[in-house]
Amino acid sequence: MTTTNAEAVQRLRVTFNQTGALRYVGHLDMVRTWERALRRAGVPLAYSGGFHPGPRFYFASGLPLGTTGRAEIVDVLLTEPLPPEDFLAAVGPHLPAGLTLLQAEEAALKTPALQGLLRASVWQVEVQSDEPPAALAGRVAALLAGEAVQASKRRKGKQVDYDLRPLVLAISYQGPGEPGWHRLRMTLRSEPSATGRADAVLAALGLGEAVARIERLQLIFAEERKLEETAALA
Repeated sequence: MTTTNAEAVQRLRVTFNQTGALRYVGHLDMVRTWERALRRAGVPLAYSGGFHPGPRFYFASGLPLGTTGRAEIVDVLLTEPLPPEDFLAAVGPHLPAGLTLLQAEEAALKTPALQGLLRASVWQVEVQSDEPPAALAGRVAALLAGEAVQASKRRKGKQVDYDLRPLVLAISYQGPGEPGWHRLRMTLRSEPSATGRADAVLAALGLGEAVARIERLQLIFAEERKLEETAALA
């Protein structure tokens, strides 16, 4: 059930996993996947006004292509109150494999956008390398000790240089995992104007060409803890 004119009366904050083959699905396609699932589930989804009304659900942060997420968050606005457990039961069956609902809870209807509250994110990176653990741990220590770490990214079709170091709040070498693999844990700044990427950190460590499995473990918002405390998560 969808209503374009009715006002939203409830905001559900939904936490979900995005895993498996969905790492190869871009964020815009993921938005379409969610919209289709919400329509098919028949939940009373709120829509924006105007000539081109759109469904009112908002992600805290889209996952970069090639990564997975263990605790992603989306806010869904509804025009009729719906118990969170009923929402989960209705929507879950319409989501593709790899997209799993973990919980839903009511949030304040009038609240700042999650994207504006996001401050940092915690990542687990497993990278394939024949280097000994001491060498990789040394690379991590050198990155943390550096005052600046030069990196580049494409913006509007052009390569732009920037300093990656302020975006790395914490990083630690967690040791070897399965044979030939090593695990890193990173806490990266995640703000609209300053977002650190795990693949950029790998490139700065000299591992940009290595096979890697990158998973976002947690999103950290302004009201949860101060930025300087996020290092404890790494």
